[in-house]
Amino acid sequence: MSMTFAELVGRIAEIGCDFRASREHSELVVAVPTQHYVDPHDGEKSLLLHVMLQDNGQMLRICVPEVYTTQSFEHRGAMCEAMLAANWRVRVASYVLDESDGEVRVICDLPLEDGVVTSPQLGRMLTLVAWTVDQFDTAIREAGTTGKIDFTEVDARVLKKTQEPRRRKSRSPREKRELADLIKAAGGVEGLRKLLEEHGL
Repeated sequence: MSMTFAELVGRIAEIGCDFRASREHSELVVAVPTQHYVDPHDGEKSLLLHVMLQDNGQMLRICVPEVYTTQSFEHRGAMCEAMLAANWRVRVASYVLDESDGEVRVICDLPLEDGVVTSPQLGRMLTLVAWTVDQFDTAIREAGTTGKIDFTEVDARVLKKTQEPRRRKSRSPREKRELADLIKAAGGVEGLRKLLEEHGL
């Protein structure tokens, strides 16, 4: 059984987001304030996240359309390189380019198949997509405007270090056993995640 639109609306309502719904397009639009990103259409510090069910409820997509239009920037190659560099630094969301018109979107796809997304999962996805657009905006705009690709300030502010964020040493067999025991004692992965969140980790 795939996820229904009513279930999606219920999850968004549980999170407590302000939204508007379009049953015709199986889509919700969630407004999110930003710190850095300025919407080019209205000049406001905000984003509109489109949350939609696709493939008869078997796929969930979160999309921020028209984040940028590459035609608005002089150094498009550098801008695209900066977006790829941003993709390397994030976990869930990705910058994508429609080469036919230069529209840049940020998207996050989650295959549901016969399952449904939980409210905490959906809340985390919404947060990460909005965070990605907001935090990398200055570096991407600078690349498009000046041709200079520089993530020094972003790395210092966001990552707190310049080490490669996705590479890590593989765990030893002992560490794997200890981690498995910890997960079991916490009541599974969700229990461990909840425990870590309660302690601000």
